[in-house]
Amino acid sequence: MSTPQVLVEAPSVSVEPVHAWRCWTLSGSRDGSYVRLTPLAGDGRPWPAGRPASATCIRYRTHVVPHLACTCGLYAVNDPDRLRQSRDPSVLGTVALWGRVVQHERGFRAEFGYPQRLRLLCYLCFALWGNHAPRECTVVVRHRGGRMVPLCDAHHELSQRYGYPMRRVLPAGVVESALLSAYAVDPLRQVWRDPGIS
Repeated sequence: MSTPQVLVEAPSVSVEPVHAWRCWTLSGSRDGSYVRLTPLAGDGRPWPAGRPASATCIRYRTHVVPHLACTCGLYAVNDPDRLRQSRDPSVLGTVALWGRVVQHERGFRAEFGYPQRLRLLCYLCFALWGNHAPRECTVVVRHRGGRMVPLCDAHHELSQRYGYPMRRVLPAGVVESALLSAYAVDPLRQVWRDPGIS
């Protein structure tokens, strides 16, 4: 059951895109040359490359999407730190949203969306430090079924030490390059900050 959201604004149709933040999981081929963004929640369909993702409602198929009285739509937030508690994020990015857009206190739900800038995330660093994580991803662990988990050197070493199953380990640069190329977007710059400074 989802928590109620405080609406800031009634739904509107937006021709100009609204820019916000979003996380995805990542899936792809054994060698990392083919990758796709997959929503953290929802129907699990990958976001299409080269064309906009369009929202659907899996509860009520008869209303416009997103509907004010429903939870349907493509979600994004106005502050990347709100995504720190996301379940298993692999990619952080900015996204353009348009069409029918519902604005909430913490972000948006939209009819259409497409990524603008992307970068791989070590989800452990992101949970600890947010968008200011001090380390870059150096490897991507590929699991059975194609799910991919990027890690920094320190968390890769820690995962090995504690026996985290790693069937296939790929260089993060290869995977990120394939991701940026597939969606024809620019990399999202890492915001460096000493994690000891608040």
